[in-house]
Amino acid sequence: MLCDYANILPTGILPVFLKSQGWLYRDSKKYEDYTLMKPDFYPVGYVLAVSMKAVIICDGETLIEYNNKQYKDVDDLISEYGIDVISTFPSWNFLVEREWVVKKNGEYVHSFSSFDQIVERKKLRC
Repeated sequence: MLCDYANILPTGILPVFLKSQGWLYRDSKKYEDYTLMKPDFYPVGYVLAVSMKAVIICDGETLIEYNNKQYKDVDDLISEYGIDVISTFPSWNFLVEREWVVKKNGEYVHSFSSFDQIVERKKLRC
């Protein structure tokens, strides 16, 4: 199943949930009727959400093993196999993963890598 409610969500859930956690949602990537939540789908520096004092951005490196080959970026995988390679996401082996990083005034506060790890903004004092 493609939708795992951690890395890939039904479209519409992420903006509502982030708002309920005190964040102002910016934008996210989509595939068919799904929102791609896993930070490895995004370039480093991509802004997912903001508050008055903080930002949630993509950071880190990616290394994926797929069909006995290694890829440093999801876009490389898509370039080789086409956009529908996303439908095989459950079979991707992540050796190194990017994270969503919460920064307040440019300083690290918290990080997470999936929907089920999002922390309420007020708990982070952001």
